[in-house]
Amino acid sequence: MTLKELYQLSHFNYLYTYIEKFTQTSFWQFKLALVLSVFVFLTTYPNYLDILTDPSPRTTFDYFFSKSEAPFAPAVVGHTGSHGAKIAFRLTIPLLAKALRIGSTVTGKDVVLIFIIQSLLLLPFLWGFMKVVNRHLDNVSTVLAVTACSATYLASAFFWDYHFWFDAYAFFFLLMGMFFRNRIAIFTFLLLACFTDERAVIALLSVYIFHLLEERNFTLTGFRELFPRSILSSRASVVVLVVGTYVLVRLLLTTTFSLRTPSGENVGVSVSIIPFQLKHRLIGILFSFEGFWILFGMSIVLLIVNRQRLLAGVLLACLLLHIVVAYSVYDITRSLTYGFPLFITALLITGKGLAKERKHILAVVLLCCLVVPTHYVIYHIIQIPWTITAWDELKLVVQSL
Repeated sequence: MTLKELYQLSHFNYLYTYIEKFTQTSFWQFKLALVLSVFVFLTTYPNYLDILTDPSPRTTFDYFFSKSEAPFAPAVVGHTGSHGAKIAFRLTIPLLAKALRIGSTVTGKDVVLIFIIQSLLLLPFLWGFMKVVNRHLDNVSTVLAVTACSATYLASAFFWDYHFWFDAYAFFFLLMGMFFRNRIAIFTFLLLACFTDERAVIALLSVYIFHLLEERNFTLTGFRELFPRSILSSRASVVVLVVGTYVLVRLLLTTTFSLRTPSGENVGVSVSIIPFQLKHRLIGILFSFEGFWILFGMSIVLLIVNRQRLLAGVLLACLLLHIVVAYSVYDITRSLTYGFPLFITALLITGKGLAKERKHILAVVLLCCLVVPTHYVIYHIIQIPWTITAWDELKLVVQSL
């Protein structure tokens, strides 16, 4: 190998050429989404399969079955700090379960269907991710970005959850709220996300910034530009409408059905636990987005250099909000991952501002995401096991059938 060939290899030129050829084939976005979905499945053990080995899921997860049977009942299952006590306004999935008649079997194992649907949503999620990025960046950069995404917790969540969090549903709804340009579709998907988990309401700020910047070609030169150009035609204004609608509906449910969500340090939801969390679980910030932190850091530097300090400040403020929310509870990784719309915005800002270098940057980001094992940080650090190595767990699932 000559020095020139070694230089080209070190700059991933061969990889770029291969990807470019692949993106010239028919339906390349769907094919890539399918391959990456299989990759995520092989590297993320579907925790929900363990439900099949549970002799009585209806008893173990009684709070969800009760919520599905009576979505607007104020009853609290378990102590006030339990997950079951915090799902009063998380209505989207219980209503879906009710529509599908989940829980109609004696054992309750049919609830696995809800998780199978969640896993299947990974395919359109990755496809939608590609579409959003590909609007602004070239094909090669898009492939590198979505492949990197598939190696983070954001993609693993579609298989990892079996505690009835349903974050992946919320991630899908949030992404669809970014993908669509039809205002009715944006409103519908974002509202579904909000009633899947309250963390999605916080994420609306990042979605708002995304739509605002997309409508302004990712520039923000003055304070007035933080507001939509038109209340009637702006997609960003729809996000504001979603917030207002969510607040009104939640108040209505509170007064009509006496629904409540517990809060406070005694139930693990309080800003007072932030110092303890940062002292013992600071690594959770890094593990949430892995190599994508490179893109966020570069986007801030790029904005400051280009004298877009206001936009840099807005992105940092949004990030700080997500971190505060994530560290105000114990389940850090899933909470912070709701900030993924902000990282998509950072990806596009960096990609647009460093057009010549972006493929190299994204190649490094991809490498970092692949090298760093996917972790979940809660009370302690959990490395997510691979399906292809979880033979003992799969054996028990097969035997239970």
